[in-house]
Amino acid sequence: MQMARKQVRFIEACYRLYEQKMFYVAYSILHDEGKAEDAVQDAFLKLMKHEVQFDRADSDDCKRYIITVIRNAAITIYNKTKRESEYVYLTDKDERVEAVSDEHFFTDVDIKSIMNCLPEKYYQVVECLVIHDYSTKETAARLDITEANVRKRYERAKQMMRDYLGGLGYE
Repeated sequence: MQMARKQVRFIEACYRLYEQKMFYVAYSILHDEGKAEDAVQDAFLKLMKHEVQFDRADSDDCKRYIITVIRNAAITIYNKTKRESEYVYLTDKDERVEAVSDEHFFTDVDIKSIMNCLPEKYYQVVECLVIHDYSTKETAARLDITEANVRKRYERAKQMMRDYLGGLGYE
């Protein structure tokens, strides 16, 4: 219990010392305040999970380590955002498929025809997640499959729809 308290105090000290510096590093990579804040949070979660301990929170070694952790967290978010921007999204707010380039928009009728290119098991997942706005957990329960299976089928369905749209000249 003593060690846990010491770890908490250490993380608190790191937070007071480095939170603004970490935000600055993350923002310089991401150029987005919200994502930079997420990166700082992810970095502190990693620090807590790995129970990092230095003699002093203000030591040079600690500072270098924390800067490395935040830089890696920000780069991870940057790469994830970049990958996501290359995909065709199924947006929840208006239930339309839109190409990332914003050049092509599709109506609800078009969505159904695009979804019709999918095998039934993928169609059901997309219908639950996008059309009915169920969570992954609700979809898994409804279809009697695991949550991991729901995520994988959804990923594959999006790829099939991207391929289908690519065949129609919407690349």
